[in-house]
Amino acid sequence: MTDQISTPCFVLDLARLRQNLETAKRVREAAGCKILLATKAFALPAVFPMMREYLDGTTASGEYEAQLGAETFGKEVHVYSPAYAPGEVERLSRVAENI
Repeated sequence: MTDQISTPCFVLDLARLRQNLETAKRVREAAGCKILLATKAFALPAVFPMMREYLDGTTASGEYEAQLGAETFGKEVHVYSPAYAPGEVERLSRVAENI
């Protein structure tokens, strides 16, 4: 099978991803907390529609990650950074629920 896959590419096991999302959902419900996708660690918008069913939103450490979450995930966006550039907080406040 690997000889049929053109590289470079991303290969994702959707069944395993759904299993992991089911686990996240159980934890979220049992703990009464929100679970956010860290877009820095996993930014694959092709599976965001599936992930949206299980997660509360995204978290980002910068302006472009926050825009990605707002535009492609479509739920809450949380942002944290130890420092912001001039004008960045103003721009982030248009897409993020929490800074």
